[in-house]
Order: sequence, then C-alpha cells, then structure tokens
Amino acid sequence: MELRQEAALGMRLSQKMIQRLSVLQMGTQELREYLDREILENPVMELDESYADQGKDEREAMIHWLEANDSQNRVYYQEEREENRELAAEDEVSLEDYLLEQLLYMKIEKEDVKILKYMIQNLDERGYYTESFQETAQVLGTETDCVERAASFLKSMEPAGVGARDLKECLLIQLEGREGAELARIIVRNYLEEFGKNQLGLIAKRSKADLEEVKQACELIRSLNPRPSNSFSVRRFKEYLIPDILVVKLKEYFDVLVNDAYCPRIRVSRYYMDLLAHIDDREVLQYVREKLESAREIQESVEQRRDTLQELGTLILKRQIRFFKNGREYLMPLTQKEAAQELGISPSTVSRAVKDKYLQCPWGTYPLSFFFSVGGIETGGGKETPESIKVYIRKFIEEENKKKPYSDRILTEKLRETGISISRRTVAKYREALGIGDALSRKIY
Repeated sequence: MELRQEAALGMRLSQKMIQRLSVLQMGTQELREYLDREILENPVMELDESYADQGKDEREAMIHWLEANDSQNRVYYQEEREENRELAAEDEVSLEDYLLEQLLYMKIEKEDVKILKYMIQNLDERGYYTESFQETAQVLGTETDCVERAASFLKSMEPAGVGARDLKECLLIQLEGREGAELARIIVRNYLEEFGKNQLGLIAKRSKADLEEVKQACELIRSLNPRPSNSFSVRRFKEYLIPDILVVKLKEYFDVLVNDAYCPRIRVSRYYMDLLAHIDDREVLQYVREKLESAREIQESVEQRRDTLQELGTLILKRQIRFFKNGREYLMPLTQKEAAQELGISPSTVSRAVKDKYLQCPWGTYPLSFFFSVGGIETGGGKETPESIKVYIRKFIEEENKKKPYSDRILTEKLRETGISISRRTVAKYREALGIGDALSRKIY
C-alpha cells in the first residue's frame, strides 16, 4: 500500500514538473493561447477581473510603449540560424504536429508514448533532441533505458534524421539502409570536418578510397537534410513578434519588465472552492478537486515562468549593460552555463527559458539567444565576442587604401596586433557576414 502511494506521489510530482517546464518554454503568444484554452476547458478557472480593471491603464501604457519603440527594428534575425527562412503561414503544419500525428498510429507502450510526447515537444529548432537521457529520465521519473528506447522510436519517424543528437547522427540516420552508401557513412563518421572544408583529396588519401568515389559519396551526403525541421513551419515566425522581456531606458538607469500585458491573469473560482464542502456525490467531488488542483498548478507554473524570466532579464541587463548603453558591438561573452550558475538553476532550465523568447530594448527586438555565446575569444585584455570583432574588421576596411585594400590575411594580422588571434577563415566569415566583399571586389582602379 505504501509503495503504491509513493509511486502515485512520484507521478504527480513528475507531471507537475513537466507542466512547469512546458509553460516555461512557451513564448508570450503561445502562453496566451494556452491560458485562453485552459479557461474554456476548466470550469474552476476564470479571468481575474480585478486584475483586468486594476492593471488596465498599466497594460495599455506598456502596449503603447511597445508599439512606439518597435517601428524600426521589429525583428532581429540571427545571421546563420534564420537566414533565408520564410515566415510560416497560420495553416502550415509544424514538425511537432506532424510527429504527434504519426505517434497516434504507432503500436507502442503507454509509458513510451508519454516519453515520446515529451521528447517531441523539446526538439530544438533543427529537429534535434539535445537534452541528456539521464536528465529526461529524472524529469519524467522513469529509467534511462526507457528514454533510450523512446529515442530509438523517435529516430525511426519521418522526416529522417529527426531526434538526432547532432549533425553526425542526423546524417547517419538518413544513410542507414542505403545501398552503396558505405563510403558516405565512413566520411560522416570520421571525416565530417574535412567534408565541410571540401578537402576531398585528403579524405581520399586518409580513407584509401578512389577520388571519384569520394566525390560521389560527398554528393550523396550533400543531398541529405542537415535540419529535419526545414520543410515545416516554425510557430515563432509570425508577422508580429511579441517580446517576452522589455529593457526600458529611463532617465538615469535601465529597468527590466516581463511582458505579461498580452496574457490573461487567471484565478481559481471562489464558488467552486466553497462548493467543495457541500458536494455529496463522490465522483463530482473528485472531479472538482482535480480541476482545482490543475488550476492551482497552472497558476504556479505561470508565476514561476514569470519569476525565471525576470531573473534572467535582470542578469542579461547586468552582464550586457555596455550593449544596452552603446549598441551591439559592445556585446560581452556570456554562456548559458554561466547564467545557470549565477541564477542557481540548471543549464537546461536556462535553455528552456531562452527558447523562442524575445527581448525588446531601444536598439530593437532580439531573440534571447542573441545575448548568449558559446564563449568569447581570448584577447590580451580579456574576451571579445564575434560582434565586437566585426566592429574591428569594419573599422580596418573603412580606413584602408581602396587602391590597395586589405586581404583577409592582412586583416588577420591587424587583428592580432590588437590582441585578437583568430584564423583567416574566421575573418573571411565575419567579413562576409557584414556584407563586405573580398579585397579584389573592393579595389578601386
């Protein structure tokens, strides 16, 4: 009997944790739609009219501020991740919906269905599943073996490559079972970096394969899809993005606000709480209790999301104050791991809080991921971010003699003189990201 009680408690705690993580991951628009649905479906939940009246002026002022400050730079698109992607139409199918539909027709155990739903809902924007199996097992209150089994089901779903841990696994999944693809599999497993650099001769030499065969294998690899999510709509790409965090510039300081002006504030109905003492029917009593518990858990999840975003926004403001004062070339290195340590939460919680969220400030609207980097580049005076290095490159090119423009090699040397040591290839990548041509195209005859 006691064992059954503990198991039931563990399940409730697990479900509660899943809900909180799910709400944390929602953007403002998605949260609003979610709360609207819950209010319609749960009779004990209702709109907090007192909050609606009391906060009306404040919310109208915030919405006015959003519109007034959002005319020039409504959306910042990340250079690599969002390039050439179209805004999704409302009626397009998302990758999540497509996978959940397949799940309906799969003959698998109920426990596997629960894990698979969680994994599908936590795929990243590429369609990869990067959370560790151990952490997933801990969140769901299950065994790591069960998560690994569910992951194998996910990887068997369409589009091929979905659920992979990284690019290598994604490509190998797509090559699995293909006739005549053995050399392509060898290249993906062992020479992916050389493949990326188009060093076909080196691959042929190291793999002891014929150069023509290597060319054919590489053509096959290029025909694969490195991002299984590519052909699906992404819900966050709307015509109008609602920022989740606002950094407002006041007279002498900046302030951080969580944007809940667009979200309904909910409360638990006093009528149903009072009704509990007068219900004789056991089934009705159980139903009302479950709905009341669900409503309270949603309230707590929304409040926890708000607190986490407030803390994260405050941390970003503190660590990136130079950016907010002076512009994007002053962005400082900051990793999600560092933020997690400073906030006293797990890196996966930070990752969920960052996912699909936007911050609006006087410089424009940016995805939260913009403020986090894998790590800065060591220099003589500390660390530099790619953004600050691009400022140096632009400055050098603006000052060059246009009859003898700087090659990427010379730009690399000039950066090294300032204490920034990066490769010529990286310099070329940053120069191209700035929309600046090579030395030959810049030359004035």
